[in-house]
Amino acid sequence: MELKEQKTEKNYGSQIDSTVKNIEDHVEKKSATGVTGTISKWIDTLEDHKDLKTIASNLNKLKEAIESKDFAKVVTLLETLGEQTSTAADEAEGTEATKIKHLGKVLTSTSKAIGKLVK
Repeated sequence: MELKEQKTEKNYGSQIDSTVKNIEDHVEKKSATGVTGTISKWIDTLEDHKDLKTIASNLNKLKEAIESKDFAKVVTLLETLGEQTSTAADEAEGTEATKIKHLGKVLTSTSKAIGKLVK
């Protein structure tokens, strides 16, 4: 059991690291091209967790907002997801909790960065 939990944490940790890098790269390039693939992976991952369905739902809305180029909605959803992700980190443990909290902060700061671009 312990090995499985460690493997799962490592997989999520690696997925979180990849997501943070992906977000930071997209903000730096001021481009959303290809980001919906990462969002889809997270939707699939979170759908299996009953307590994270709200985050999965908001990710789906984010994906739709990006595809329709509704950047005001993107900003709002990123801010909401940042808050929800940070709250979810409180339920996690160890390294995973730290990485989830960092992801929440990155989502919130991304919402602010995009907000400045669309004004």
